[in-house]
Amino acid sequence: MLGEVAEGARSPLERRYLRDVERAHGLPSARRQVARRRSEVDVLYVEQRLLVELDGRVGHAGSGKFRDMRRDNRAVVDSLATLRCGCADVSGDPCGVAQQVAAVLQVRGWGGVLVPCPVCLPGS
Repeated sequence: MLGEVAEGARSPLERRYLRDVERAHGLPSARRQVARRRSEVDVLYVEQRLLVELDGRVGHAGSGKFRDMRRDNRAVVDSLATLRCGCADVSGDPCGVAQQVAAVLQVRGWGGVLVPCPVCLPGS
């Protein structure tokens, strides 16, 4: 857990994404908690210009929702794609999230392949 925190995964949701989505499925290592244009992004795949925003319950209601919308809009202006995942996505379907992330990464130039984790494999 301390290693995950040292890599920038601040919340339980961010640690779960790092472990169960990114590492478990052989996705490239992303940068975390990257400051850009008056905000901070959770996960940034620099070469593929992909942001992954992990939305927990705190900070994503009311004005926080509009803050996120403005951040997403600025990302589009900068030719960045944004995927948003909530706790139910990362916890309930990490393999599906990994498939989405891998698909966008591949469209944007990643030459890797998604690695099935033990949960993805038939008969698991």
